Amino acid sequence: MSVTQPLPTSPSKTSFTYTAMSGTAISDELMRLCAQLFSTNYGIWGEKASSISKYTKSGQPVKMTGSKLRSQSVSIPDHTVLVTCFQHEKLVGHAFASVWSFEGGVVGWITQLVVDRSLRKRYIATQLLQTLKAHPLFQSVTAVGLASSHPAACTALAKYTGVGVNAVDLSFICENAAKVLEATPIDYLKGAQLRGDLFQENTGNGAVSSVFTEFYVDHAEPLNVLEKFKASGKWCLGELLEGHEYLALFPVSPLSN
Repeated sequence: MSVTQPLPTSPSKTSFTYTAMSGTAISDELMRLCAQLFSTNYGIWGEKASSISKYTKSGQPVKMTGSKLRSQSVSIPDHTVLVTCFQHEKLVGHAFASVWSFEGGVVGWITQLVVDRSLRKRYIATQLLQTLKAHPLFQSVTAVGLASSHPAACTALAKYTGVGVNAVDLSFICENAAKVLEATPIDYLKGAQLRGDLFQENTGNGAVSSVFTEFYVDHAEPLNVLEKFKASGKWCLGELLEGHEYLALFPVSPLSN
C-alpha cells in the first residue's frame, strides 16, 4: 500500500510530494535513487573510519549502493515503510522505518533519514516522519525511536510525538531501550551497545543516551548543530562521542487497537 500526500511543507512556494509505501513495493530504481541521495548528502568518514574496513577512509564521502541499502534498511520488507519526498521529479528526502514487537510494546524504528543538503531547514525531515503515521504499519506502534549522530534527526522524531527534544522522557528510554534492541531484527542494531549515564555508572564523559555502533562518521556538522541546541537550552541527550550515535526513544499512543 502507498499513500501520497502533495503538501507544501516549507515556508517557500515550492511544492513537495510525500509518498509512503511498504518495503515490498520498493523498486530497484527507487532504491538506487535513495542510495544516491544518501551517498551525496549524508556525510564523510571520520578519523577512525579505517577501523571499519580498508574501503572506508577519513574525509571520503559515506557511500551506499542500492543493494546494500536494501539489505540494511529493508531486511524485513513486510514490516518496513519507505517515505519519499520528491520536488517535481527529483528525490530530495527519504525515511526508512521498520516495525517490530518488544517486551511491552511495538516500536517503529527509523533506520535511515536523509534530506538533500540544499533543502535543509525546510521541515522536510519533520514531514517525512509525520507521513509515516498515515501508513497502516504505524497505526499500532507504542514507541518510535532512532539512532543518529545528528541532533536535527532527534528533533524531527520528537516533533512526531508532539514534544520538544528538550522534554525527552529519559526514564522511558532507560526502561525500554534494552528491550527494543534485544528484540530488533535490524542487523546493525543487534550488536550495538547502550552507553551513557542512563545505562552506565560514573561514565564522566557527558554522554546521556547513546549507542555505540562503531559508525565512525565525521561529527563536525552535527557537533556544530549540537552547540546551537545547547546554547538555547534545548538538549538533554548529552554529548556525542566518536563511534556513537544518539539513541532517541519516545512513547506514543497507538492510533488503532
